[in-house]
Amino acid sequence: MKRTYLIFAVFVVLLISQVRAFEYVDNPNNPIFNGTQTWDDLAVINPTILYEDGSYKMWFGGRNVGLPIQIGYATSQDGIVWDELSSPVLTTGSGEDFDAQDLKAVWVLHDENEYKMYYTATNSSAMPRLGLATSPDGISWSKYTQNPILELGGPGSWNESRSHNAAVIKRDGVYYLWFSGRNDSFESGIGLAYSQDGVTWTEDQQNPVMMMDPTIAWESVYPTFPAVVEREDGSFLMAYMGFDGLYRQIGLAHSPDGIQWTRYPGNPVIVHGQVGSWNEESSTGPSLAIIESGQYQLWYTGNSIYSVSTSWSFGQGDVFFDPLGDINYDYFLNVSDVILLVNIILGIQESSQYQLEVADLNQDQSIDVSDLQLMVNRILE
Repeated sequence: MKRTYLIFAVFVVLLISQVRAFEYVDNPNNPIFNGTQTWDDLAVINPTILYEDGSYKMWFGGRNVGLPIQIGYATSQDGIVWDELSSPVLTTGSGEDFDAQDLKAVWVLHDENEYKMYYTATNSSAMPRLGLATSPDGISWSKYTQNPILELGGPGSWNESRSHNAAVIKRDGVYYLWFSGRNDSFESGIGLAYSQDGVTWTEDQQNPVMMMDPTIAWESVYPTFPAVVEREDGSFLMAYMGFDGLYRQIGLAHSPDGIQWTRYPGNPVIVHGQVGSWNEESSTGPSLAIIESGQYQLWYTGNSIYSVSTSWSFGQGDVFFDPLGDINYDYFLNVSDVILLVNIILGIQESSQYQLEVADLNQDQSIDVSDLQLMVNRILE
């Protein structure tokens, strides 16, 4: 009887216990970047960062008084101290071009021998749409002559008034593009499109793949600015901005396929700052980069008083994952991982090589009951 009770008690504790498998640490020296040139020393917004060969490359929007938002470029050895080019690398169009007014959110993909820049732009219609530019070096850019590459949705569609703010990944020869959309009823969400060439896109039939949810207070008005990376196990991690009508903050979501997304229950991860701080009302426009297994860096835009302040800067932080035991990759070590591990040990559950690696808690190159015991102990500690 006592043994049965003990087993029952342990199971109940497991049901209600969990260990967070990651930690976000904000840089105490934020903001780490302000525009330093005559064209962008008023505001910088929406960075996108690539980590390549031990160094960092950043593209971002910037402006000064009386000037449109244009795209700049900077490099860094640590992701914190940046050297900026003196002039923008991508400028606005002219006349009735779709990008004649402002260039806003930007995403850069290093695709074999060239860089592809997906950028949000507006003209006199003020309807943001998505354009493409390419470059051999990330500095000299050529705009695609048939821009925009992603138009608004048709009447009555979920994105009939907005299709912008893209994040793009190439996987197994297919391009995945997540983007923000909105209908005429101001209902917003995030959609997904596919391409074989990075130019011509087909929307997923299930769009939007993540819709606004009025019951989630911190993002009740809309979610936007998706930033997506492919994780070590082949799943996807998204950082995105949520708006509640006053504050702009950043949360995380994960997906096994880029379509079905689960929001992190501890969102927002990056909150708005304290009264009088550089990001008092806004932490927005995130960018993610994988530095090494288990360590990511995150950059974001901050603003003090949105309705008054025209000064915007960049902040930075680190995301540390401790994946051991988090077999289902939901950022927690809990009873769902225990059940999955039992099924793996019994041969009921097929598992990927990555799952086998994170299930080997005692690092003895095998998956057995000793790993299960360590997992349970870790959750109950």
